[in-house]
Amino acid sequence: MNLTLRYCLILCLLSGMPTSAQNCLDIINNSELYEKKDDIINGTKWIYEKKYLGSPLLVENYWPRADILYGGVLYKGVLMNYDVYKNDIIIFHPETGKEKYVVISKDYLTGFSYTDTMTKKKHQYNYSEIPCTGGKALYETLVFKKMTLHIKPYKIISGRSTGGQGEFRGYFTYYLQMGSVCSNFRSKNQLIKLLETHGKELSRFIRRNNIKIDSANPDNILAVLSYYDELKE
Repeated sequence: MNLTLRYCLILCLLSGMPTSAQNCLDIINNSELYEKKDDIINGTKWIYEKKYLGSPLLVENYWPRADILYGGVLYKGVLMNYDVYKNDIIIFHPETGKEKYVVISKDYLTGFSYTDTMTKKKHQYNYSEIPCTGGKALYETLVFKKMTLHIKPYKIISGRSTGGQGEFRGYFTYYLQMGSVCSNFRSKNQLIKLLETHGKELSRFIRRNNIKIDSANPDNILAVLSYYDELKE
């Protein structure tokens, strides 16, 4: 790849140039990005190898338009997605015949946000290190009155051991942060133990509303924490 092009695009992403995502996409669109090299534009070419059923992506049904905070600059309306299985952030340029999928480095990533066009729910992901883990990762961060919930998505491939084609399955890991104390939990009992000052009330609320606390249903946890927020100390 032309080194001038490469540095031009990196500067576009990382400097204080106008924050329109189109500026960067124009450079991508007008250039030959994909030579027989892996190191293109601060990252690599993303290729979806359709070996398995399902999808490795965070948003499976479409590519959301997201706002990305990268190198201290906010880029708005960027078509992007997150390959949860490979831990890759992908920028998509959709022009017919010139489609490009570029993996960008997370070294300068602060986070991204998007509004789900189907549920109308806004999601905010931060690339950060939280107190109870080592190293940075992407977490959906939800701030309540009394606590912060960090949700880390992950995907596995199931069915390979049985000789099948294999299928991507999505799950979530949860970290509850109260002040400087951060704890991982996986079940109803573990969550109630972390919130034991109102353990009985929470148990009744979960039972009354038939709420299941597991690694597949983060919305159920949000309901419990919202209820906890309203309880008096």
